[in-house]
Amino acid sequence: MRWINKFRLRIRSLVRRNRVERELDEELQFHLHELIDHYAASGLSPTEARQLALREMGPIEPRKEECRDARGIAVIDSARQDVGYALRTLRKSPGFSAVAILSLAIGIGANTTIFTFVNAVLLTPLAYPGSDRLVVIHEHKLNSAEPLAVHPVNFVEWRVRARSFEALALLQSPPLNVMGRDGAEQVSRVLTTPEVFHVFGIPPSLGRSFSNDDTRPGNNNVVILGYGFWQRWFAGDPSVLGRQLVTPDGSLTIVGVAPRAFHIGLTEPDVLTPMAIDPANPAATGSRAFECYGRLRAGVSLAAADAEVEGIATALRQQYQIDDGLGASVSDLHESLVRDARPGLRLLMAVVAIVLAIACVNLAGLLMARGVARRGEFAVRVALGAGRGRLIRQLVIESLTLSFFGAAIGVVAAYWSTQALVARSAGSLTGATGEPIHLDVRCLLFTLVVSAATAVAFGLLPASQASRVDPQAVLREQTRGATAHRHHYRVRGILVVAEVALAVVLLVGAGMLLRSLTNLTRVKLGFQPSGTLTMGLFLGTQSPEMRSAVVEQILDRVERTPGVKAAGTIQFLPLRGLTCGTGFWPEAYAGGADPSRALPTECALISRGYFPAMMIPILQGRGFDRGDRMSTPRVVVVNHAFANRYFPDGRVLGQRILVQSSNQALAEIVGVVGDVHHTGLTSDPAPAVFLLHAQTPGYITNLVVRTTTNPLGHAPAIIRAIHEVAPTQAVSGVGLVERDLERVLARPRLQAILVTAFAVIALALALIGVYGLIAYVVALRTHEVGIRLALGATRETVFLDLFGTGARLVFAGVGAGVVIAALLRRVVSTFVFGITTGDPMTYLAAALAFSVVAIMAISLPARRASRVEPIIALRAE
Repeated sequence: MRWINKFRLRIRSLVRRNRVERELDEELQFHLHELIDHYAASGLSPTEARQLALREMGPIEPRKEECRDARGIAVIDSARQDVGYALRTLRKSPGFSAVAILSLAIGIGANTTIFTFVNAVLLTPLAYPGSDRLVVIHEHKLNSAEPLAVHPVNFVEWRVRARSFEALALLQSPPLNVMGRDGAEQVSRVLTTPEVFHVFGIPPSLGRSFSNDDTRPGNNNVVILGYGFWQRWFAGDPSVLGRQLVTPDGSLTIVGVAPRAFHIGLTEPDVLTPMAIDPANPAATGSRAFECYGRLRAGVSLAAADAEVEGIATALRQQYQIDDGLGASVSDLHESLVRDARPGLRLLMAVVAIVLAIACVNLAGLLMARGVARRGEFAVRVALGAGRGRLIRQLVIESLTLSFFGAAIGVVAAYWSTQALVARSAGSLTGATGEPIHLDVRCLLFTLVVSAATAVAFGLLPASQASRVDPQAVLREQTRGATAHRHHYRVRGILVVAEVALAVVLLVGAGMLLRSLTNLTRVKLGFQPSGTLTMGLFLGTQSPEMRSAVVEQILDRVERTPGVKAAGTIQFLPLRGLTCGTGFWPEAYAGGADPSRALPTECALISRGYFPAMMIPILQGRGFDRGDRMSTPRVVVVNHAFANRYFPDGRVLGQRILVQSSNQALAEIVGVVGDVHHTGLTSDPAPAVFLLHAQTPGYITNLVVRTTTNPLGHAPAIIRAIHEVAPTQAVSGVGLVERDLERVLARPRLQAILVTAFAVIALALALIGVYGLIAYVVALRTHEVGIRLALGATRETVFLDLFGTGARLVFAGVGAGVVIAALLRRVVSTFVFGITTGDPMTYLAAALAFSVVAIMAISLPARRASRVEPIIALRAE
């Protein structure tokens, strides 16, 4: 109980200090008066009694200090006094305080903002049980780590051969048309094998998951509702099990409801339906257009699973020609989802760290100059008995006070900038984890640690230098002027060179990203995105003939709509990250259709009118037309890359090939079109074959319409035209093709903008440092300047002397920055396109840009000093 009483006393001493001090004074006065009364009672006069009591009790103030020490809060109380003194001192120098706090707020706020994204995207695990065992399996070219979609043939082989997984699930995300009160609506769907909930470790919140029986023909008319869709369509009714979800192709029986916030990447599906794969003919399920997820067995490492799958892929290359040149690998699911966002976030984190370092260097320079100005104060304190450690503690606490004020403003700025970036980035910084981006406890703790580390790391040097004070030396310096302080200039000069170098590094990086962005915008896409409207169609599970007919009827009706120049369809639009990899056989090898002899190619399922709608040029032969139908001989069109690779002699037209698909037959190549950047802007177009939807109908397609005027203005009329032909046909994703290009450019554009903005901030901070140093030098040498002018020196000579002092530091920093940027060029190698990381023009432009503005900053204080009157300068101290 004794320690509890002590603890309570300490708390009272901190939170009710004035009251406790008053009680202490009253208690000591009480004891003093008791002694006085005691001696007075013994016969002494009041004066003698008081003197004797004071002699016995001793001075009151030391007694108070002993009592305070007994409470165990002396250090805290002393720190509180230091903080109070620091606040009073900073109030006396509002200009210094504002510049220091603002610089730190910029640096800390930028770091907190980017760390908020890093925390949510890279550091927060996925919200699934045992998420560290969740993996994704993808295929890839042997000479590239770029992930490719999975072929069902390979999935079946992995499921049979691999022993590293508890479960594997194959997924695809075709939409689904459902009938509601207001007609047909297209909802998001995951078509999956039964193992999906086992893989993610979460059972349905209501009902059951899929079984193997659900994948058999006739038994697969079942559906699991997404939690949000269940709430939206059925108001969260728990009796929904067994009810029917009506689609244009029939009804699906509801057997379950997915758990809340069940999502795969950024997708939270509205519904899930079972996928059937025939192990004897998995290619009938589709081509290379699926995703594969798995859960590792307990105790199996990611490396072991990856080695096993790679070994299976090696065997499959010998077995199937469609796997020629392809491998497979296993990746951590979280790592896979943030794969595209991780490099950019790391780059931005490094950039804002540099900005903070420059701000801290500025703070160190300001504190050093302030320390020189306060040497008289420190000399008096040392003369009165203050130790060097006491001075250092006081100055570090002042740095901490500045830093915490900067952190407070930085957190507010980070909150608003985070919200703005989330709205502006549209997923460019967040990857595909779906985690909310907001400031949390971890972010605030990061800010606290950064601000404290900043204050200690960059406040300790100025504090150490300022504390080395000799009272007699200070008095002598004050009598002969400030020239004895020039050794402080050398240290500040080193700091200025450092911050100039860091700013130049950021300018070089920003220049590279801006040039790369410019090169990306100049890539020839192979099609014309502007003036084109697109919308998604799901054709349902009706017969191939009916799917072919409905698309033809839709195209006929849309083409007659006023303002429409051309219309067509394609299964996967360019630049959306989706592709369809398959294989083909030349006619000579098509007889047996041996999968081991199939040649790899990309595949696109399109309708007539697609090439004119996208303005893709036809280089040889013809495109598809109305005469190409289900009943006519099969025809295909190939791209230029396909013709060059497989028919290098140029004799491609008239050749017959068999493309591996669900409705395969020999087809004649009737045309060659220009290459299209389908999967991205940075990779060369791959060989591709275009199948005709009228002859090989698919289930999913996107309508593409080129209009004479604003495409979105024609959207209502086009949707009405679709419903005139197919009243139960829902549409989704109405938008512009050029928006897809904007999405592809969004990440490099945002990275370039942010790095450039931070580089400009770094430039401004570095210029403040340069200007501050030259102004400091001018202040130190004002007396000397007056003497030189009085002895006949010209003002031009004085200007050039002071200007040269700053210019030497700037050019030294610029040179160091260029060298550092060259050494770090590999850091930005993954972000540049169309240039090399050693591009001399970028380095030269960054060096010149900084040098020009720095020279202007140097000129101002140098010119002001050269114009001072000698008599005024001689009076300066």
